[in-house]
Formats: sequence, structure tokens, C-alpha cells
Amino acid sequence: VQGGEVMTLAQASFGASRPSEIDVPALPAPTFKHWDECQELPYIKGVTPEFMRYLAMRWSVGGLPFTGNKSREMGGWVRLRGDVKEEPLTEAHILALVDAWPPALLPHLKRPAAGSTLTWTIEFIQPLAQLTTLDWCQYHVEIEHARDGYGHAAAMLWGPDGQLIAISRQTVVVFA
Repeated sequence: VQGGEVMTLAQASFGASRPSEIDVPALPAPTFKHWDECQELPYIKGVTPEFMRYLAMRWSVGGLPFTGNKSREMGGWVRLRGDVKEEPLTEAHILALVDAWPPALLPHLKRPAAGSTLTWTIEFIQPLAQLTTLDWCQYHVEIEHARDGYGHAAAMLWGPDGQLIAISRQTVVVFA
């Protein structure tokens, strides 16, 4: 609550696995260049968001924000940056790895403009993959529709072995 108004609403759903006749495998991880061959978005104090000092993001598909790249897709490799202690990857880490990526609409712009998340959902695939905070993960997002200042995108995060880790959807407002 801010100024007497609800600003954020969080909802969580939990369920246990059960027998089912339905078994549809996840979409496969995209084929990306190796992370050593991809352009990294550097942390630049005062230019990039402050959280970028803690996350390494390397582009493999689509453009960097504000480059005029009209691709519907964006993605690459992501992991924690810096002197990171190796420990099991948790839901909190996964949330940071997915949320770090800019809205997929921003590469379409040629100059910086304000934008805001209107809605965002994330689903953690269970059981959690046995990864650590040092593992590179693959992120891929596709713009499904964008017009009149709003954009809708769907994203997935996979481990380095191609195992699906999380599914995300976002509606973004762009003021440009």
C-alpha cells in the first residue's frame, strides 16, 4: 500500500504432483552460441540498473535495449556475477535470473524511454533442477503482441543441460 492505494498484488499457488495420463515435454532450449562467444551487457554505474552489478547477461538472440532491433525474440545466457559463493540454486535465485532481463520491447526503441511492468507471472518447474549459483542458464523471450503502448511476452529459463527451470509471462507498458 502506497498513499492509501494498493500498488502490488502477489498471489501464490502450490500443488503436489499426482498420477496423470498427460505428459507433454517442455519446449527444448534454444540453440545459442556458447556464453563465451556472446556479448555481455556490462554493469555501468549510473547507466545500467544497479542490480546489474550482480548479474552477468550475455546476448545470443535479439538486440540490446534501445538499439532499434525489431526482433520478436531476445535471450541469451545469465548467471550471478562476481565473487559468488557456490550453493544450490533456489527459487529466489531463479526469480532474479528471469527478472534481470529487460522487457523484450525495449530493443525495438532507438532511444531510452520509460516503461513499466503491468502484470508478471512466473512458474517454477518442480522439482527444482539441481543447479548451483555458478551455472549459466538460458533465457529466451518472445513478444506475442505489442501495440498502442502495451506489449505481451512469454519467456522460459533452462539450465545448462536444457532442463526447463521456469516459465514467465509479462505485460509491459512502454511510454514511447
